[in-house]
Amino acid sequence: MNVLIVDDEVETTELFSSFLRRLGLTVEQANCGQEALILFNRCRPEWVFLDFTMSDMDGLELLKKMQQIDAGIKAIMISGREDDSLKNEARALGVRDYLIKPIDLEKIRGIISKHIPEQRQAMN
Repeated sequence: MNVLIVDDEVETTELFSSFLRRLGLTVEQANCGQEALILFNRCRPEWVFLDFTMSDMDGLELLKKMQQIDAGIKAIMISGREDDSLKNEARALGVRDYLIKPIDLEKIRGIISKHIPEQRQAMN
């Protein structure tokens, strides 16, 4: 399973990537929207984890651009704030789940198990 993590906080991206690799996922990582679009076009991940707030574009704008390339892309949004209107807008675009920073690795394990069933066995 190939995933792309997009977050402008390098430490967050590194920690998240390392954890997902230990779960058996193939991980690409980007620290801005433009870099993410290049990687998205190159590796065509099945899942993307998108930070909402980044310097060059927000996560929803990035998701819309990714959906123009691959309408079936599955996404999980990452944000530093709890915001119901943002969650609703994200869900309207098909975002499957919403993580609040700081990232809780056990919560990620639960989200992966819930949304990416083929990884369930690898995690047990």
